[in-house]
Amino acid sequence: MKGRFTAVFLTILFVLQSIFASSYAQNESGKVILIMLSRTGMEDMLEIKSIKEELESRGYVSLMNIKGSKGTSDIRSYASIGWGTRAYLKPEDIDFVTSDDENRVIFKRRTGIEPKHINNININMLKSSNESGEYGAYLGILQKELSKNGKTISVIGNSDIPEKNHSYASLLAMDENGSIESGKIDGINVQDDYMPFGMRTDYEALKEYTRDYYSKSDVLAIELGDTSRLDLYRENLNQKTYGEMQNKIYGNISDYISYVMSDLADAKDRIYIVSPYPTLLEYKNYKRLSPAFIFEGQGKGVLYSNTTRREGVIGNVDIAADVLDYFGIKSDFMVGRSIQKIERSDNTEFLGSEFEKMSTTYQLRMPVLYSYAVFEMLLWISIFICILIKGMIPKKVFSVLSEVLQLTVVMPFVLLVEPIFGATSKSPVLAIIISLTVILYIALKKLIKGNIERFMVISMMTGIGILADAATGQELIKRSIFGYDAMIGARYYGVGNEYMGILIGASLLSVAGLLQKEKIKKAAAIIMLAITIVILGFPKMGANVGGTITASFCFLFFVLRMYNVKIDFKKLVAISAFVCVVVAGMAFIDIFLIGSKSHLAGAIQSIISGGPVVIIQIMSRKLAMNASLIGGSIWSKVFIMALFIVGVLFYRPFGILKRVCNEKEFLKKGWISIIVGSFVGFAVNDSGVVSAATSISFVIISVLLLIMEKIAHENAQQGS
Repeated sequence: MKGRFTAVFLTILFVLQSIFASSYAQNESGKVILIMLSRTGMEDMLEIKSIKEELESRGYVSLMNIKGSKGTSDIRSYASIGWGTRAYLKPEDIDFVTSDDENRVIFKRRTGIEPKHINNININMLKSSNESGEYGAYLGILQKELSKNGKTISVIGNSDIPEKNHSYASLLAMDENGSIESGKIDGINVQDDYMPFGMRTDYEALKEYTRDYYSKSDVLAIELGDTSRLDLYRENLNQKTYGEMQNKIYGNISDYISYVMSDLADAKDRIYIVSPYPTLLEYKNYKRLSPAFIFEGQGKGVLYSNTTRREGVIGNVDIAADVLDYFGIKSDFMVGRSIQKIERSDNTEFLGSEFEKMSTTYQLRMPVLYSYAVFEMLLWISIFICILIKGMIPKKVFSVLSEVLQLTVVMPFVLLVEPIFGATSKSPVLAIIISLTVILYIALKKLIKGNIERFMVISMMTGIGILADAATGQELIKRSIFGYDAMIGARYYGVGNEYMGILIGASLLSVAGLLQKEKIKKAAAIIMLAITIVILGFPKMGANVGGTITASFCFLFFVLRMYNVKIDFKKLVAISAFVCVVVAGMAFIDIFLIGSKSHLAGAIQSIISGGPVVIIQIMSRKLAMNASLIGGSIWSKVFIMALFIVGVLFYRPFGILKRVCNEKEFLKKGWISIIVGSFVGFAVNDSGVVSAATSISFVIISVLLLIMEKIAHENAQQGS
C-alpha cells in the first residue's frame, strides 16, 4: 500500500514538473538577431526576395527616424540605435580592431584598461565627442544592461571600404570603454573586381560565423556591408552597372536572410532587420526615414512606440530599449521606448501611403511657412506705412488691405484641416490649401459682418479646432504643414510650437473679445482658459511642457488684469508658483496615473538617472536652439517686426493706438497678456521664437484691423 502511494505521489510530481517545465519553456525568451542593412530604403528593402516573401505572411514593418545629436549621419544613427539616446560622434572617433599584439598595447597605453577581443582604439576621442552632444548618451549602455542581467552580445560583419574601417555595428555591442567580448569583424570580406570598391561580403563565411556566434550569444548584431558600399560607390556607376551590382547584392542578402530565418533562428527568437540610414538618393528626395522590420511569431502588422505615438513610425532610439524589453530588462539611461506591434494585414501598403504623405509634408513645410511668414510681414509693413501716411491713402486701399489681412488669419485653420482631404502629393495639397482658404473666407464674410467680429470668429474656430484635435489624438496636427513631421523628429505628437503659439494667441484674443462684447462672464472666461491649459498640457493630449508653462503664466496674468489686479514682483512670484504647480500636476498624472511617458516624464526620468547635469544639458539645448533660430529663422523676423510696429503705433500717428486701447479695455489686456506669453514662450521652448511669432501675430493683426477701422470711422466723421 505504502509502495503504491509513493508511486502515485512520484507520478503526480513528475506530471506537475513536466507541466511547469513546459510552461516555463513556452515563456522563456529566445535570442535576438539584429541585422543591419544600411543605405537601404523601404522600396529597396521590399525588393529583397526573402524579405518580400516573408512579409506576405508575417512580420511587422515601420519607418524609423534616423536623427542623431546635432544632425544625422550613418554613424550617429548606428550609435543611437545601440545607446537608446540620440548620439553625437564622428567617423574618426571609431577604429574597431580585433585584438593583436600591436593594438593591444596601443589600446592599453591610451586607456589604461585591459583590452578585450575587439576594441575601439579611438575610444577617448569618442568619449570626448559624446560629451559635446546635446542628449548625454550613455556609451555602451545596451551591452552594460545585458551583461548586468547575465546576457551576452556579439557582433559580426562590417561596412569597410579600402583603407577605412566602417565597423559601425560594433557600436551596438561595445561596452562603455569601447570593448567587445565576442565577435568577428574582419576576415569576412573577399575580393570581387565587379562589386563596389572591388570587394564584397563572403556570405558563406558569414553563415558559418553567424551559426557559431548565435550558439554563444543572447544578442547577435550583424552588419551586411554590401548595401552601404553600393550606395557610397554609386556616383562611379552608370544605371546598368548599378542595377547589375544591386541585383547581385540583393540576391546574396536574400539567400543569407533566408538561411537565418529558416535554418538558424528558433521560433521564439526575435529578428530585427534595420536600415540605420537611407540611400543618399532617397535622402536628397526628402524620404529621410529608414525601414525597420521585426519578425517574431506569425503576426503581421506595423510597429508603434511611445516615442512617436504614430502607427508605423519608430525612433532609432527605440531599438535598444526594445531589445532589453524582450528580456524583461528596463534601463533608466535610455530615452527610447519599447516597441509595440499593431496587427494590420495591409501593413506595407499603409506604410507606403503614410510615407508619401510625410515626404510631401516635409517638402512643403519650409516653402509654405516661409512664404506665409514673408507675405505676412510684407502685408504688415504695407499697412503700417499706409497708417503713417493715412491722409494720403484712399479709403478703398484700407478696405482691400483689411480683406487681405483677414485672409491670412484663415490660413492656420486651413492648414490644420487640410489633411482631412487625404492628398499625398504636392500639387493637390497646394490646390486644397488655396481653394479652402478662399472658400472659407468668402463664406465667413457673407455670414459675419464687421472685420474685427470676423477676425474673432476665425480665431475661435482655430483655437477650438486645435483643442479638439489635441484632445482626440492629434491626427490633423501630425499631418499638418503647420504641425511637425517625423523626418525632422523634433516632436512626434501633441501640439507643436507653431500651433501652440497660435492656440495661446487665439484663445486669449477670443476670450478678451467675448468679454469686450459682453458675450460671456469673467467666470466663463476663466473656465475656457483653464480647459485650454489642461488640453495643452495633458500628457495624452497636447503634451507640450513649454506650452503649458507659457499658457499658465500668461493666462493667469490675463485673469489678474481682468480683475484689475496690479502686477508687481509678488504677483509675478505667485504666477510662477502657479505655473510650477500646474507642471508638477501634469508630471504626477503622467508618471503615476497614466504612464504615457511623454516628454515631461522622460525629462524627469533623465534628470533622476543622470543628475543635475541633465538639467544643464536641457537648458543648453534650448538656448542653443533659440540662438540659432534668432539668426536664421524667418519667425524671429516676424516676432521682431510685430513688436516694432506695435511699439511705434503707440506714438504715431499721434495717440491712435492709445485711443483704441482706451475704447477696447479687455482687448488691451489680452494684447498685453499675449505679448507677455510670447516672451515666456521664447524663453522656455526649444524653438521658442516660433511660438512667440505665431502668438504675437494675433496682436498685430487685430491691432492693425482696429486702427484701420478707427481711421475709416474718423474719416467718415470728418467728411460729414
